[in-house]
Amino acid sequence: MNPSSRREHKRVSAIIGVKVRSPDGRRSSAEQIRNVSLGGVFIEMKDPLPFGTDIDLEFSLPVDPRVIKCKGFVVWSTKDSPERGQGKEGIGVRLMEIGVREMRLLNEFIERQISE
Repeated sequence: MNPSSRREHKRVSAIIGVKVRSPDGRRSSAEQIRNVSLGGVFIEMKDPLPFGTDIDLEFSLPVDPRVIKCKGFVVWSTKDSPERGQGKEGIGVRLMEIGVREMRLLNEFIERQISE
């Protein structure tokens, strides 16, 4: 079965700068979101975090300057599963603790990308 056919949410390609921080503050880096859905994102990073890492995310969508802050959970990493990144190093992140306003912004962005 094709993994994309099991997806709960529509996913679109994107290039969005994102600040990634571990909640303990020991690690902080500027990375790039390469695709996005209402459920999660793929973040390209040179030194991928391991599965199970909790992170804080901060980013703005290309169409809206408002900052989206949320928590995330690393559900897979190319460190453990290199084939998942399709040639890119990074992490799959489930979005957690994200506000209603932020979800609306994401949904509008995704719908706009799909309709173009």
